[in-house]
Amino acid sequence: MSGRLTEQLLEDAARSSVSDEVESDDDLVRVWQDELRDAKEKIEAYRSDDHLARTFRADARHTEAVLAQLPGRIAARRSEIAYDQWASVNLDGFLEIPVASRDKHFVSIPKGDLERLAPELSKAIPKKSALWADWSVWNFQRHRLHRAKALPAEAVRRARGSLQHFERLEVWQAVGTADPWLVGVMTTPTGRERFYLLFDWGLETTLDRELLR
Repeated sequence: MSGRLTEQLLEDAARSSVSDEVESDDDLVRVWQDELRDAKEKIEAYRSDDHLARTFRADARHTEAVLAQLPGRIAARRSEIAYDQWASVNLDGFLEIPVASRDKHFVSIPKGDLERLAPELSKAIPKKSALWADWSVWNFQRHRLHRAKALPAEAVRRARGSLQHFERLEVWQAVGTADPWLVGVMTTPTGRERFYLLFDWGLETTLDRELLR
């Protein structure tokens, strides 16, 4: 996601009063709003009654912390909701890749999700590795793909119009296999990375042929 779009989502989320419900609010936001209202009532009591504040000193400190933290949490959650809405429109042609763990060089994908994303790959791996039966995840090597480098023409043709949305592109290769994936990486407003399968060289197809044709 471009830095400007991230900033816009954060600005929009911060613009709405954290105490007022908006159409996109979910149950988590509403729970936090209830906690915020309770904290405001309690802190008024503590601030108007020194004896009460001293008697319940620990709770008074906790209430102050809640008042300081919850507005930021609500704004951040709203920005994540806004990202989901944006992605549902702009990235509708791609399946998101669930990642169990990751570092700079590898990602782990739960086997159940891999079977859904790439059935042919999940059938091919057990033929090459006995570890498939014992592992609950499967590892992929990840390599950053610089935009200056040429992408396969078929990948560009089928993913055209969508590559511009991604912060960066990576090539992922399942350990023990030869055919890699082209993966688009997005960073949400709260800094969480999310991954989308753009092209599977093994199948030579994208996830949604009709949309990207």
